[in-house]
Amino acid sequence: MTSNEIRFECQHRGDGGALVIVPRIYGAPLTEMIDGFEIAAGMQPAGDAYGGLIPEFFRFGSMLDHFLGQSNNAMGPKTPVLSCQCGEWGCWPLMVRITARPTS
Repeated sequence: MTSNEIRFECQHRGDGGALVIVPRIYGAPLTEMIDGFEIAAGMQPAGDAYGGLIPEFFRFGSMLDHFLGQSNNAMGPKTPVLSCQCGEWGCWPLMVRITARPTS
């Protein structure tokens, strides 16, 4: 894995529940990276606030297009990449601007 590669961890919630997708950057789950940042910055609430996206709970369309920033424009210029720990992305989302560039 190169240092700028993003991977996706896909696991089922609880006992075989809905599929949850969490981006991994530099090998670490984005949820843990955000927790560390918010705790270090003294933000409230901080820690354990985010969870992965659950495609079954919202019609994101193609997850490939979604994570390339090309899905549902009704969400505006930013794309949700994490949801609230409760599983609902509209409750407490982490929204980002995604710019995809070709690899060299």
